[in-house]
Amino acid sequence: MRTLLFASVIALGTLATAGCSKSDKSGGDEIDHSIPDISIDDVQAGIAAKTLTVFDCNSEKTRKRVGVIEGAVLVEDEETFEANILPADKTAKLVFYCGGPG
Repeated sequence: MRTLLFASVIALGTLATAGCSKSDKSGGDEIDHSIPDISIDDVQAGIAAKTLTVFDCNSEKTRKRVGVIEGAVLVEDEETFEANILPADKTAKLVFYCGGPG
């Protein structure tokens, strides 16, 4: 099965806890910080069904070279992007992708 390199489906709740420690302060339960892989076919199906939002975290240079997934939200600066680019639905599935360093 083909997988989308560096793509992840992340619920906003998981995204919000990404910087937190492994243990939940209120109950001591372990928080799963793993990021699941998603296949290209599943991304295509999610886009078609409008059940996920795709975010392109590539540089402008990379986008010009390899293109952009149609409908993807372009993240110009991953350190200073505005939170309002995220869906209001806190349970929305999100896919972030980039070409990696280099």
